[in-house]
Amino acid sequence: MGINGTPFTLTEGRQFSKLEQQMIWQKPASHQTSLEELRIAQEIKLNWQDPEMKIFNVLLEGDAGSGKTQLAKALSYDLQLPYTKITCFADMDKSDVFGALLPIVATDQEEDSELLEAIYLSDSLDQVIQVIADHYSLTSEGAREKLADLIRRIEETDTTDVVHYKFYPSEIVRAMEKGYLLEIQEPTVIRDASVLVALNSALEQNGMLNLPTGVVRRHPDCVVIITTNRNYQGNRPLNESLRDRMQHAEKMDLPELSVMVARGLAKTGFQDQAIASKMAEIIRLLDTSARANAIKGVAGMRSYFYWLNTVKNGQSPLNTLAVKVLYKLTTDPDELRLLQEALDQSELLLELRRLYQGQKMSHRQPIQGRIVSAEEADARNIEEASLQMGTAASTEETAETLETPEVLDTQETNQDDKEAVPQDTIDGDSLESQHSSDEGHTKEGSEQSAQEPSSQHLSIEEFRQLDKEVRKQANQEARQALKQSIHAKEGLIVHRPKLQENASQKAQQLLAPLLPVVETITKQLLELLENEAASSYGKGKYSGTRFDASRVAYGDFRTFDKKNPPHEQPSLAIALRIDESGSMVREGRITAAQQAALAVSAFAQRLNLPLMIYGDTADLSVRENTSLYSYKEFAEPFDYVPAKLMSLQPRQNNRDGAVLRVLAEKLSQQSATTKLLLTISDGQPKAMPDYTGNKAKADIQAVIKEYERQEIIFLSAAIGQDKDVIKEIYGAERYIDISNLKEFPKQLLTLISRYF
Repeated sequence: MGINGTPFTLTEGRQFSKLEQQMIWQKPASHQTSLEELRIAQEIKLNWQDPEMKIFNVLLEGDAGSGKTQLAKALSYDLQLPYTKITCFADMDKSDVFGALLPIVATDQEEDSELLEAIYLSDSLDQVIQVIADHYSLTSEGAREKLADLIRRIEETDTTDVVHYKFYPSEIVRAMEKGYLLEIQEPTVIRDASVLVALNSALEQNGMLNLPTGVVRRHPDCVVIITTNRNYQGNRPLNESLRDRMQHAEKMDLPELSVMVARGLAKTGFQDQAIASKMAEIIRLLDTSARANAIKGVAGMRSYFYWLNTVKNGQSPLNTLAVKVLYKLTTDPDELRLLQEALDQSELLLELRRLYQGQKMSHRQPIQGRIVSAEEADARNIEEASLQMGTAASTEETAETLETPEVLDTQETNQDDKEAVPQDTIDGDSLESQHSSDEGHTKEGSEQSAQEPSSQHLSIEEFRQLDKEVRKQANQEARQALKQSIHAKEGLIVHRPKLQENASQKAQQLLAPLLPVVETITKQLLELLENEAASSYGKGKYSGTRFDASRVAYGDFRTFDKKNPPHEQPSLAIALRIDESGSMVREGRITAAQQAALAVSAFAQRLNLPLMIYGDTADLSVRENTSLYSYKEFAEPFDYVPAKLMSLQPRQNNRDGAVLRVLAEKLSQQSATTKLLLTISDGQPKAMPDYTGNKAKADIQAVIKEYERQEIIFLSAAIGQDKDVIKEIYGAERYIDISNLKEFPKQLLTLISRYF
């Protein structure tokens, strides 16, 4: 039986080898048992003897750093099962699931004898690598090179001996056959559907795997834990059939603040709970900000533990924040600036500084003076009263010296930052006049506009005919989308903006400053998409899924074909909503929104991305409660889109829930792997007669909840005074604070590119 008995032990009476006993994870003293751990262990134990309701496959899905692997290891101890794992990767094929055939060659070379002996004693391919690594004190990569070197030398050896092959099972096969707890990490990154089908057969209760050595049946004690991340680059939705084979699933998030602190104190031995709590708040804030800005790094429990440990070792948390937390999230300067802005706005770093300095002061040994004699005081002209006052004053001064300058420096820095942010107070008219005054620079303007691809492939007549058809269809689709909502009986009209005189020239002038940014980001993304999709077989491999008898005569052991993974191009569909309420007239907000929309349109056109752009307002008339302005639909080309965007203007009220539902419904029908709905607004929703406050908030949140289940990503860019209200409505993880309107278009474009 297991080394330690637990209330959830499944293996009473079972004999383990010494190696298997070592594979049963042992909880360290710092381990904090979570509710999820107890719940899963109890569920498995209660149903273990029930052949119909037995729980043997568990799914742990959550953000990176939320403790999924730690929980899987803890279950190894609770259930008293040997723990092993396999980490999936994008190019996995069936040989990685089942195992591989490798040649066995007799050789008299003394330098190979120890290596071959180590290989023959191994049961699996992973063990071969591990044994070689241990035997020669190499890294895993070095062990692989050692094995490859042996194969190369065997190829160069002239021998007429018969070549024998041995099958080395994978870690999955070994765990199934011997009844271990197997953690399968990140199966969502696998690109080959046939590999997922093979995994399905392994997950059945009485699953069988057909191997070259025979049929392997799943051991009754085998428990499989699948761990996968949400919102992780390269991840795909978990295969439906794979998910259906899970008997228990847990949603893993960062634990509550109190649990984070308790685990951190236990793990590191740090004693100050106040500082640990403030550091945990910072971790949670950075995690939320990273997700809101599509930053791919991780701020999780591991970062928290190692950051907390630096404080225990006497280092300042302010000095180690970057190397222990921020740089694990990103090293991109623009992304770091976004995280720093989030920290500055929260003032958590300032609070942490005060707590840490207070701790340092409390640990400082007080300076002990001495009492001077009356004669010495006389000689030094010291009076008793002034001595006492001086001591008090010096104590105050010491405290001030320890605390005040840094705090003041921080406050001055924050003030400087605020002053450094330029306030965009230019309205639309003044901006237009400024552009008009620059029309004399025709040469420069023509060079910039030459960089923008021409989108006018339709004649004016063709465009107008298409416009009528699109308007009719857009109205039908909008009314259908709102049919089951609170907006069903409201008057709604979808307009198609008219082309204005000189609109194309104005659009080019407005877009020109952003074209270098568009070109740079586009070029970077195109470089990532150079590889085309491929699904053919690569011949002449040492291992693979298909044996090629025609290559045996070569005697080079390259007798297998391996399926090339499909190099799928990531795809992105964007729905852009622009608030056209009356308050957008202030501080040049509508101009900033126009410029941002033009940049997004140019970006999408260059990358051939599906794009939809809508504006909206409310209460234009008694019958027209909601007005939507369709500047571009997904199905239509980019012809005249820049010119149409110049008709964006401040109008009346805004009924956010209606337009969000219409756009989300259209976006959900796109086939892209990532679907992004971005809303640009300067204020909270308000429309007649009572669409405001809690009613509007509940409506918007209902739309978000419904369509996030359809894998739509909502983001709200706030450019006005009601930022706190918008943040509360959409949630911190979907909220972007845009303080500088001049930088807004560039920030928006950079943000969208991170989702590609």
